[in-house]
Amino acid sequence: MIDGELSRRAETFGIETSYYDARGTLRHASDEAVRAIFDVLARSGPPPGAEPAVHVMRKGHIAPLPGLCANGAAWRLMRGSRPVATGMCEDGGVTLPERTRLGSYRLEFDGAGAPARPQAVLVAPAQAWQPKVFDRGGRVWAFAVQLYGVRSRRNWGIGDFTDLRDLVRIAGSLGAAGVALNPLHAITLDDPGAISPYSPTSRLFLNPLYIDVEAVPEFPGVAAAGLAETVERLRATAQVDYAGVIPAKLAALRLAYDAFRSGGGSAERHADFAAFKAERGDWLAGFCAFSVLRARHGGPWWAWPEEWRTPSRDKLAELARTDPAETDFHAFVQWTADRQLAACAAAAADAGMPVGLYLDVAVGVAADSADVWANQGAYVRELSAGAPPDLLNTAGQDWGLASFNPRVLLDTDFALLRETLRAVMRHAGAIRIDHVLGFNRLYLVPHGFRPDQGTYVRFPLEAMLAVVAQESQAQHCLVIGEDLGTVPDGFRETLAAWNVWSYRVMLFERLSDYSFAAPSAYPTQALVSFSTHDLPTFSGWLSGHDLDVKHGLGIDPGESLDARNWARHVAGEALRRDVGADHLSFPGVARFLARTPSRLLVVAAEDAFGVIDQPNVPGTINEHPNWRQKLPLLLEDVATEPRLAEIARIMREEGRAIGG
Repeated sequence: MIDGELSRRAETFGIETSYYDARGTLRHASDEAVRAIFDVLARSGPPPGAEPAVHVMRKGHIAPLPGLCANGAAWRLMRGSRPVATGMCEDGGVTLPERTRLGSYRLEFDGAGAPARPQAVLVAPAQAWQPKVFDRGGRVWAFAVQLYGVRSRRNWGIGDFTDLRDLVRIAGSLGAAGVALNPLHAITLDDPGAISPYSPTSRLFLNPLYIDVEAVPEFPGVAAAGLAETVERLRATAQVDYAGVIPAKLAALRLAYDAFRSGGGSAERHADFAAFKAERGDWLAGFCAFSVLRARHGGPWWAWPEEWRTPSRDKLAELARTDPAETDFHAFVQWTADRQLAACAAAAADAGMPVGLYLDVAVGVAADSADVWANQGAYVRELSAGAPPDLLNTAGQDWGLASFNPRVLLDTDFALLRETLRAVMRHAGAIRIDHVLGFNRLYLVPHGFRPDQGTYVRFPLEAMLAVVAQESQAQHCLVIGEDLGTVPDGFRETLAAWNVWSYRVMLFERLSDYSFAAPSAYPTQALVSFSTHDLPTFSGWLSGHDLDVKHGLGIDPGESLDARNWARHVAGEALRRDVGADHLSFPGVARFLARTPSRLLVVAAEDAFGVIDQPNVPGTINEHPNWRQKLPLLLEDVATEPRLAEIARIMREEGRAIGG
């Protein structure tokens, strides 16, 4: 058991010394683990009690703030350096005007009885935004792809933004309301093994490998670049060859940039590039500086020369002055990626898709990432986000990801959370927040400890949801929270009150006897799907291939063959009961899900096309071809693929298609 003094100190930092696991068993964290987490949190951020107390107000529900100050003390509500409201403390509290606009504020006091701790106020919308089609009770579907796995006759062995634009048009013509994608975050390009979209180097910028280099006006062409044979070889590989794709794309982008910098490109393009750099400001400057230094020194940034581990603003300005071409190259790459993704979003709007691009926000970033280096203290790199042991991952999970420091979030008006949301929302009609449970509490594993030796650290849930609502309304972006796992009581109700939709997976929607819940049991404010990228595809699940793969890798699948046979049996019974299907097939599953009241149904390309391998097997890195598998057919053949046409027909029949 944790000793009393350590327990008290842990409570000050929101560290939970015990928790209930997925089986309902009470687990106690060790003194060593709690002390390690405490030591990390205590070294960064403001001293305990110095971070502001954050009060959340929702538009239309501006309630008094009790217990803040003594009667007769004066208060001022500040927006930056400007007071926007003043008053006197009454009944020990503050009553703000109902007309207070959305935004972030600071409360200041004059006179005796003022609180010792800084006071912040977040005025948020009543709820997060959603497209008008859902205001009218609409139910729609989206087509999901892992973009890297898209094959086409013209890409370079990895799906790109031109493929995405074409896919958007195809999906729109079939009646889909959007296209759902894996995270598009920037990854570390000097390590072909570190390609997981869920372990990025930055969530603020994009993966350059998705750029269609041939669509960059300044690129001289594949033949002139001497890349024709390389591109043909990459296009023909069975899986994405990152070790080949990365140097080919970077070489091509260098050629395009050199031509652009030497006077190529129109005046309009140069003006647009300057506007992009000004818009992204210090965030872009930090990312570019990291990219230059990583190429120069390699390895994790804490092993770089001392002067570059935690450089000052003056030092970064010196880097930009002394190596402007290299710094600008990385800005050029990000500008190119941003504008190509914007064209995909525009294509979705032109197709009349009410959701458009549905993008993913990873739960964290790699410890040696650009985001951690550029925002030191705001992330806790010595602690890894993960999950405690559960039914599918019996040893627990260590994702190797750095997460936000909750106390720094409070102290900085959630600046990094805001910028992360804005970066993903800027071209999205919907986003999925991976592991939104971490907004409430996040399971953290100290470095050097086993995955089952971590514990939870609490986060400011209400304030983080207020920020999500603020950014959602500002960007007109639907928000879905991936709420799978050990869900605390009342958590999903809290999300629903903010109109952050739930994420429901048919494989998990089971009753006490493990039979499948009826469509009517699904919630309205939800996305529904058969599986996820971390779970078996329909064909893999039906055949038991996923169980064979895990056994072959020495991983406990958390499910016996008898349990799988029973699951297949009761799934077939559910399809017979609810959609009249005479056998277990993915079209039957699609119709079953289409009959739920849930507003958004996502159909994964792997399920539609009968792919047997799942995109990712949790607990593996290079033991399995995670994030490398290509789809079995060319993009040029997707529009006439009978299996996808059948899914589109089912969606029309069930009232989910746009324009159908």
